Amino acid sequence: MKKRLIVNADDFGIHGVVNEAIYQAHTKGILTSASLMAGADAFDEAVKMIKSLPTLGVGIHLTLVGNIKTVLPAKAVSSLTWESGVLCKDYIELIKRDIKGLINLQDVYDEWDAQINKILKAGIQITHFDSHQHMHMWPSFFKVAVELAKKYNILKIRVPNESLLFGITEGNLMRWISKNGLTLLSNKNQRYLRKHNFITNDNFRGMLYGGALYEERLIRCISHMDKGLTEIMCHPSTDNQAMEEIFHWGYHGEEELQGLLSEHVKEWIQKKDIILTSYQEIRN
Repeated sequence: MKKRLIVNADDFGIHGVVNEAIYQAHTKGILTSASLMAGADAFDEAVKMIKSLPTLGVGIHLTLVGNIKTVLPAKAVSSLTWESGVLCKDYIELIKRDIKGLINLQDVYDEWDAQINKILKAGIQITHFDSHQHMHMWPSFFKVAVELAKKYNILKIRVPNESLLFGITEGNLMRWISKNGLTLLSNKNQRYLRKHNFITNDNFRGMLYGGALYEERLIRCISHMDKGLTEIMCHPSTDNQAMEEIFHWGYHGEEELQGLLSEHVKEWIQKKDIILTSYQEIRN
């Protein structure tokens, strides 16, 4: 079995510096795919870029967190927008609220449905589903994502199943534990998806190195790729400071962009006989 690689940039549309990085990484580097946020401020700019990039696969980055605006009016999805009329800060807060029974799953369905429709109405063919902070893997929301995927016949879904032992020597214990919790959820969901004829990646990288996928780490991921279809998730930008002033994530998007543009990385892909692809091109 050949090794096939999808390199996907998340958060397309969240800021102009992310949009520009995605454009550069696709036209000059190894980026094959990106995930578009329907409620993000730079959505319109991203749509214009997409129409000039026919070889870029574009999925939807389903969004329930990140202080991002909703596509529907905030009052229409009030269980999701209790904080200043926007989506909550992060997945921890959202999960706590769901466990307490405070999330109306109809709000989740309606907001995600509106996000999908906004992208489709912009003339973008959605190649796959993934989500901001992987919320489509959380059990309550996974059911909603599957229902919408069936509704729109978008049967390719990211499974962030980074292998359990990967990164054990990296020294970031809390992120390693979080990564493994997500992997256990993802493995269960992947079994369901494949049983019901969805297409998913076999392997995944990018959770442990989220926001810090430097060139040497990218090479490490590529040089130790397993057979089958691997997705590497990345978060490039052209200006770390501009992103940090708004989002405070501590991401190193400029360094990630340099890795995606690196000739050294391209050489490793060729050396390992890896086929670059996207969900747009995956058929079975």
